[in-house]
Amino acid sequence: MKKIVMMIMALTSFLYAEAIDRTGPYVALGGGYTAFHDDGRLGTSKIDNSSNINLIGGVFINKYLSVELGLNYFNTFTNKVGDTTTIYTFEAITKAHYPVWRNRIDFHAAFGAGGMQWKETLVGVRQDDNTGIISGDLGVGLRAVDWLTINFGYRHHLFTLDHQVTAPDPKDSYVTRYNMGIGSIYTNIEVQF
Repeated sequence: MKKIVMMIMALTSFLYAEAIDRTGPYVALGGGYTAFHDDGRLGTSKIDNSSNINLIGGVFINKYLSVELGLNYFNTFTNKVGDTTTIYTFEAITKAHYPVWRNRIDFHAAFGAGGMQWKETLVGVRQDDNTGIISGDLGVGLRAVDWLTINFGYRHHLFTLDHQVTAPDPKDSYVTRYNMGIGSIYTNIEVQF
C-alpha cells in the first residue's frame, strides 16, 4: 500500500509540475529493433530482423517544431542463405510536436530525407552502394526533468535500389528497381541544453 501511495504522489507531482521550456538545442542517443524488407530482391519475401543505433542532433524552433540531423547504423541483416547487408543512413528531419501536460508529454510526427550507404556481401562477393531515402516517424516523448526526455516511437525508411541484370547478349541486359523499406521500433534518451 505504501508503494502505491508513493507512486500516486510522484505521478501527481509530475502532472502538476511547472511547465517546461521547449526551445534550444538537444542531442539524442538510442537504439531499437529493426525489420528489413528487400522487395523480393534476393528471391525471398522473408523479412530480416536486426537492431540499430541512432544519434540525433537537433534544435527546438518552438515547442511545436524542431529540426534534426540524424545518423542511423543498422546492424548486419543476414538472410537465409547467409548473405549480409549493413546499412547507414544520414538524414535531415523536420519534426512536429504536440506537447501536453505542461509540455511533459510530447507526441511527435516527423518527415526526413537523406542518403543511405549500403554494404553487402552476396554469395561471397562484397559490393557497396548508396541511394536516397525518405523517412517518417511517429512517437511520444516523456520529459522527466527540464533537460531529459525519453522518446519511444516507430520510424520507417523507404528507398529504392536499381539492380543491373547482365545477360550474355548486352541487348538482353536490363535494370530492375526494388522498392525497399526498413522499419524500426526505437527508444532514445534526449538531452536538451
